[in-house]
Amino acid sequence: MKKTIFAALCLFCTAVPLRALAEEQQDVVAEEMVVTATRSSEDLKTVPARVEVISAQEIDLTAGQTLTEQLKKSSSIGVIEYPGALSGIGIRGFRPEFSGITKHSLVLVDGRPAGATNLATILKGNIERIEVLKGPASSLYGAEAMGGVVNIITKRTTDSLQGKIGLGYGSFNTNMENAAVGGVFGEGFDFDFSVSRYDQRDDIKIGGGDERPNTSYETRSADLRAGMDIGDGSWRLDISGNIYQGRGVEMPGDVYNGVYKSGQKDLDNYGFDITLGGAIGANNELEFTGYITGEESENYKYYIKEERVPNYRSYSSETTWYGAQLKDVYRFGDHKLIAGFDYQYIEKTSKSYRTSGERKAPWSPDEGRTNIAGYLESVWKLLDTRLTLTAGGRYDYFDVETLETPYKTNFTPNSEGFSWFSPRAGINYAFDGGMRLHATVGQAFVPPSAGELAGYSEREVKNGVMITKGNADLDPENSTTWDMGIGFIGKTSGFSADITYFHTDVNDRITRATEGNMTTYENSLGAEIHGLELELGWDVGSFMDLGRSVKFYANATNIFKAEAELEGGGARDIHNVADYTYNYGVMYDDGMVDGNLHFRSQGKMRDTDWNALGYPELEYPSFTVADLVVGIDFMKKHRIAVTIDNLFDKEYYEKKGYPKPGRAFYANYTFSF
Repeated sequence: MKKTIFAALCLFCTAVPLRALAEEQQDVVAEEMVVTATRSSEDLKTVPARVEVISAQEIDLTAGQTLTEQLKKSSSIGVIEYPGALSGIGIRGFRPEFSGITKHSLVLVDGRPAGATNLATILKGNIERIEVLKGPASSLYGAEAMGGVVNIITKRTTDSLQGKIGLGYGSFNTNMENAAVGGVFGEGFDFDFSVSRYDQRDDIKIGGGDERPNTSYETRSADLRAGMDIGDGSWRLDISGNIYQGRGVEMPGDVYNGVYKSGQKDLDNYGFDITLGGAIGANNELEFTGYITGEESENYKYYIKEERVPNYRSYSSETTWYGAQLKDVYRFGDHKLIAGFDYQYIEKTSKSYRTSGERKAPWSPDEGRTNIAGYLESVWKLLDTRLTLTAGGRYDYFDVETLETPYKTNFTPNSEGFSWFSPRAGINYAFDGGMRLHATVGQAFVPPSAGELAGYSEREVKNGVMITKGNADLDPENSTTWDMGIGFIGKTSGFSADITYFHTDVNDRITRATEGNMTTYENSLGAEIHGLELELGWDVGSFMDLGRSVKFYANATNIFKAEAELEGGGARDIHNVADYTYNYGVMYDDGMVDGNLHFRSQGKMRDTDWNALGYPELEYPSFTVADLVVGIDFMKKHRIAVTIDNLFDKEYYEKKGYPKPGRAFYANYTFSF
């Protein structure tokens, strides 16, 4: 049924009258500029790489408070999302990851690393738009950009002073408050400031109405940016800071264990950056960014075995990112060169505790990672700018080290230094009438983490103890990806489409390997991933000149194959990668009333049963869920919005043992000034 609904919508979107495809040359499509594909501003229609843009309106009309929820409902990427503010993503067939400093998908904030291993700590309140680059980007961004890059562009108000105050209430006794103000203040000075609070006081109910104990939480966030033009306005200085706090965030644990693995945690995430940029002569644009970001977590348990005890701290961790970026954009004619230097140091420390409060050895050693890199990207506009060619590469040097870790004596600290060169090239040709062809080929890499190198842990299961142990002989994982596609943006029809096929070969892939009761990490022989991405949109209101927007949309990823080779022959599906992910629906806006009826369908995927001896493989069922957001603006300054999350009260999960909330209602009032 879900595939029938999606197919019908796609056919409806593509059933555009032929006259829409023969639009006259004088009709102009507004340029949509993106910055992630080349680390410089480019028209989306000319970029060879596959880039999706989630606009401010789409963010406002999508149910969910976190970055992860926005991405999974707007960009058809892979997601793991747990109750208890823990989530991660995977792009183009790579497994979603929610912890650790080494991942296959990179998240940026205004072009610098986000400084968040747990994406549930990034909220949507200060986001202007999100750019999702699908495909390898190590040639520009280095490690972790194997599957793609998510770049969060924050709000920057540079016109008259304005603001808003919002209040809301909803299911599970949820209270919401937010406020924002920004604009020009004095000559050449502008700023943005926002705060928010989200307090879910009661436990959630899953689809069907059963209560899920220990799922309440509270979050708070604040963002501040101040900027000013320097001199004649050719230079600019921006200083930004953000803070997130999760307090009393309850963690229910796997339903297999009842309430006996439940607990709570306190989360902190912060970031600070300073950017100075401007023109040097007629052709050069120079930009420097320095940043420090970090996240902290304090975890508490409720039970020892099956006995309720006073909450005790069991584990804490802290990760800090320090970095600097220097970039120069040199333009000559219609062409340009982008050259830059990146430096980053990451340090991750952790502590484990006994019930008495005494320290004990954490399972993973403390770790540090130093990265120094230089890159060069070129953009060539030929044939009256119809043809765009891009080519570039990046040289990275890494030093990955396990550090002396208090109380951990079952390993020897070590370090490994290595270098890597990552090339990428692309081509885009734009035809008259809005059609374009695009293709890219590139390489990417991911270094092993300290846990994969030297971690150790034990876990009790039925009939025994399972041990997980690191492997000090791991090599970096690396990949080669090529993609090709065809796109179309109508000039008067309101119709747009893009279909892209991608193929990735992974070498020295780092995977878990289990034999008996022992699990470790190894460089497997390789992996192969290929699939098809589809993006469709048709604004019927624009096409029929209705004076309002009625946009049908679809965004899909079909994974034809995502398999990792195994020692001794054969292959196994990459776990937590769905066979398909479809987002589709209709969005409405008449200037007073707007809304979004959204459906998300996810196909079957494979995972490990962590509650059975030997950790056997199991298959998740497919599911379809729907959300509805409707808002009305009245008396110029007032707005009321209603959100229904999981409209049909579907009982489902994205991770076995962690069911998602059932139907939930939320109402918000906003006053703008």
